[in-house]
Amino acid sequence: MPHGERDPVTSRVKAFYEDITFPNYDGLEGFGDIVRKGAANSFSSALLNAIGFNKLVLEIGCGTGQLSHYLQLNNNEVLGVDLSVSSLSLAIKHKLENDLHRSSFVQMDVFDLAIKDASFDAVVCNGVLHHTPNPRRAFTEIVRTVKPGGLVVVGLYNRFARIPFKLRSLLFRLVRRQHKDVVSRRSNDPRKVSTWIRDQYFNPHETLHTLDEVLRWFREERIEFVNCIPAVIGTSGEGRGDPFAPSDTGNRFLRLVSQLGWIGTIGREGGLFVVVGRRRSDDASAKAPDIRGASETPMAVARTSRQTTTS
Repeated sequence: MPHGERDPVTSRVKAFYEDITFPNYDGLEGFGDIVRKGAANSFSSALLNAIGFNKLVLEIGCGTGQLSHYLQLNNNEVLGVDLSVSSLSLAIKHKLENDLHRSSFVQMDVFDLAIKDASFDAVVCNGVLHHTPNPRRAFTEIVRTVKPGGLVVVGLYNRFARIPFKLRSLLFRLVRRQHKDVVSRRSNDPRKVSTWIRDQYFNPHETLHTLDEVLRWFREERIEFVNCIPAVIGTSGEGRGDPFAPSDTGNRFLRLVSQLGWIGTIGREGGLFVVVGRRRSDDASAKAPDIRGASETPMAVARTSRQTTTS
């Protein structure tokens, strides 16, 4: 497809997220609030610990940049990428107001990433690929940006755990009324509730995926499995406090039973599951760019972009 042209799915999704910003900054006043919120969240705090110190991090589908801002702790440099200009505007506003220097933001399409191969120590793409027209091809695009040995974190809607939301979405459309779910009942802010309901039940495009499907993607792209969130029952990852600690995948039956069980756990909060891996350190197809003599920042390893770019 010629540059500058987008397929209908991407265009609809972009228009949707230009209209709503997710997540918003309501109730967060400064960087300290972001840090406290991130530290209190088991996923984001464990992710920061798994990434480590002095690393280059890429977040694809960063939205309003809250996770990107948090991950710049430990002296990390973070590049946040998103389609939505309105979301990126909020990310940059928070960056400037809090004088944050280690996060940068760029508007890009996941299928047209102006980023050099094997550039980042970690790539995070959580809740994004299932809103693209071709999640499998999008996964290939994000994997190529990771250095050998680098961390790959991808979150997708699970085919089983998403069932309650799909049924509730159908009900909303039939009765033309919206009801609060488990997540929205936790908030007294009408704007947050409205944003959550629209994102979860009225998104213009989403696909559903299984753990075995993602494991196949990992094998095809030479990504070594690390762990799954939630962990598969009966595996070494079950019951561990660190979701990024190495685990086995279990067998097909255990994975199926686990995913059916997710209907009553993560299925209550959207059905998003996360799979963590590392690009094989002996991957001959991954050639890191030569950035000697240059400042090792996210922008230093990005190609000249044809997209709207801002820091």
